Amino acid sequence: MFKSWTRPIVYTQYEHGRLAGTVARAWGNDSFDRPALDFHAFAAGVMLHDWGYGVVDNLPIGEAPEDEWLDIIRNGVENRFEHPTTDIVVKLHLRRLLSMHSSPERETLIAQIDARIDGRLDESGALLETFQRADKITQLCDMISFSFCFESPAELAFEVFSRPDAAETTTITYEIRPGGEVIVNPWPFAASAIRGILYAFERESYPETLIPRVVPFNIER
Repeated sequence: MFKSWTRPIVYTQYEHGRLAGTVARAWGNDSFDRPALDFHAFAAGVMLHDWGYGVVDNLPIGEAPEDEWLDIIRNGVENRFEHPTTDIVVKLHLRRLLSMHSSPERETLIAQIDARIDGRLDESGALLETFQRADKITQLCDMISFSFCFESPAELAFEVFSRPDAAETTTITYEIRPGGEVIVNPWPFAASAIRGILYAFERESYPETLIPRVVPFNIER
């Protein structure tokens, strides 16, 4: 779960994933191509990237002990999504997270992920490089939602490939502003803006008693 840095509410990993998937589903315009993958399955992978946490989790981001976090990651590694593209998108996200630090436990999980990806590439009909390029989009969508759910002003930049065959990456920045506003530049989405709502919950009673708060988001250029 994400503890807001500005008020006493929390967001579940489920809602975080839903926002990331909403952002991914909007990807693509004249300047930024969609990944050369089954696009619906790709967007589903972005939405389900943290499915190992379940629908209502109680593991605070940034506070969880390593062993508890690795148990969640194992859930994601062991889970097998029906569509191979969705499955590989999720597995590459987990691999990227595990690769941020080194330990024997992490290396074991990375090896398991690599084996599972290798076993489904032919079924997906795409190359590993295609998935690795698309993973940069997954990371951007994830991080936009990640920053939003902490509700703290932030400005970050990430590299993505604007075309499936682009030799160089393009830098996209996003800024989190008060009131649920997110500014993205340059604009990689089909719609002129991405708007919706998320559920948050009052922190004091969570997770024993779920008292919801509806939070709007507005992503624009």
